[in-house]
Amino acid sequence: LSPTVTHDTSLPSYIKTNTVGKTEPSYAVLKFMESFCLISAACGMVGNGMVLWYLGFRIRRNHFTVYILNLAAADFGYLFCIAIETVQYLMQFNVGVQFGIFLFLDLFMYGTGLYLLTAISIERCLSVLCPIWCRSHRPKHLSAIISGLLWGISLLLNTLGYVLCSVHRSAGTCQILLITIGTLDFIFCTPLMLLFSLTLFLRVKCSSHHLRTGRLFTVIMLTVLFFLIFAVPLSILILFDFLGYKFLYSPEIGFVLSCVNSTLNPIIYFLVGSYKDRRIKFTLRLAFQRAFEDSESPMPEGIPMESTGSRGGPLGSFLRDLG
Repeated sequence: LSPTVTHDTSLPSYIKTNTVGKTEPSYAVLKFMESFCLISAACGMVGNGMVLWYLGFRIRRNHFTVYILNLAAADFGYLFCIAIETVQYLMQFNVGVQFGIFLFLDLFMYGTGLYLLTAISIERCLSVLCPIWCRSHRPKHLSAIISGLLWGISLLLNTLGYVLCSVHRSAGTCQILLITIGTLDFIFCTPLMLLFSLTLFLRVKCSSHHLRTGRLFTVIMLTVLFFLIFAVPLSILILFDFLGYKFLYSPEIGFVLSCVNSTLNPIIYFLVGSYKDRRIKFTLRLAFQRAFEDSESPMPEGIPMESTGSRGGPLGSFLRDLG
């Protein structure tokens, strides 16, 4: 899982350097971190697999759940790659060139998740600030198109990284490209996500009319919050590592935290969807359906539910609960 514990000669030297002037990482500590990451990855793959199943085949999708579906796929792929790397390390396999492949697959899935979450934050903020425009002029398949473009951008960048750093090794060009990827992740996408999420939160909470936004608002806010706490440190540590600033157990700590983040997302969806529901027989499908249902546009509290066309339905029920 970590560049510091591999003997791979296919990667440039600055990726493989140990901590300079500091105590060498303890094998026991690394093994504990890897074991924890493997358990977290296994649980996360089960959770994200359920999200993929229900959103892909059992629940009617809207334009936001298209993003969530792609985010679950990126999380599943990321955890799968981490699990394979961790097993290789714990079994002390000679990973050779495979390490380079899985390292860039990690970065590919991680970057895709970051780009998707940034797109979710931007679009949800715009849907609150300009609800009429979004309903009237938004292209029907915009979510799928943007998701495809983001997958493509992440794939292109990380394929170039693998070719330049592992296949046709060029230390200078490789370092520049990896710093560019780290800068895009940490300095561009993360501030955008934070800016639009904060704008959305302030618009909803500080509005003169209390807006009913549905549970999707809570899902997005919590997902962004936990991403900033658990996943962003990986971008920071990797960027510092590429720049030559190496810390003890870095970027192992970043990978472990990002594993926790990808594992937490399905739990967030379930908890938000099942909140305030007292029924004994409560299914995952219903929880996910409630978590991702959207009111299309935020509504002031004073507007009666009849005018929304959802009187007596599940949408009206949980909007009244959240109100």
